[in-house]
Amino acid sequence: MFSFSSLSPKIKKKIIGRDREIDLILSVLDSGKHILLEGPPGTSKTTILRAIKDEINVPVFFLTGNSDLTATKLIGHFDPPKVLYQGYTTDNFIPGPLVMAMREGGILYIEEFNRIPEDAINALITAMSEGEISVPRLGVVKARNTFRVVAAINPFDDVGVERLSRAILDRFCSVKLQYQSKEDEIRIVKSKTSCDDEWLIEFAVEVVRRTRMHPDLRMGASVRGAIDMVLIAQNLKNLGYDGLELVREAAITGLRNKVWVSEASEKDADEIISEVVTELYLERTGIEEHLKKTSVK
Repeated sequence: MFSFSSLSPKIKKKIIGRDREIDLILSVLDSGKHILLEGPPGTSKTTILRAIKDEINVPVFFLTGNSDLTATKLIGHFDPPKVLYQGYTTDNFIPGPLVMAMREGGILYIEEFNRIPEDAINALITAMSEGEISVPRLGVVKARNTFRVVAAINPFDDVGVERLSRAILDRFCSVKLQYQSKEDEIRIVKSKTSCDDEWLIEFAVEVVRRTRMHPDLRMGASVRGAIDMVLIAQNLKNLGYDGLELVREAAITGLRNKVWVSEASEKDADEIISEVVTELYLERTGIEEHLKKTSVK
């Protein structure tokens, strides 16, 4: 009998710093339950699911939640031209991702889960609790025993999202993913950039970690921001940039759209990022060097 938990060693080799979360997710899947993954962007939610997909023989259907993901799109519909000539037959039904996942015993993964409308949520509640759904003119669709729903939400996101009801939350087991440790984030950036400049990698990781604690930011940058910052900095260096200008330009360009400025702040993202980078740069290099360079200008 197949066991999700048996995949643990292989998946842990692919993902840095998520051993506990991987074990929890696989254990929930083995228990026949559905999972709600809660965590800010860049905390490996989708990465873990893709790693699981690569190791199993059941299909995984990836969806991004939005207001257009209605129950009809989730379940499926009959092909109108064929219905006109042939009627409502099974062959004329075009299954949506929910029905396909149920029929094939697959995993339905929905990102931005709290952005989908209520009618789609209600369709999922029935499928998750009863293991079947009734489709008008088609009949009952029964789920195979490996069918699972995995949903992901960003707890910081409350713009254009729906408040999840107790009814749907009760169908999920919950796994929370926080930001990884600094050491793990450094390892991630190294592996994703192939950069051999350890100073730059540590600097970029420290910058994004400081944005998460900044009083003017509602949400800071994830490790993806550090990866982008390092990649940009490497190319800027080849163009003759160096010192504070190098890391500041790379940080602003790489992080501008990855931080959320608080509504009460009088600063914009560029100003905040520039302040974080400048302060850290002076800590790392010493203020004398900075003053020397600015006096020449």
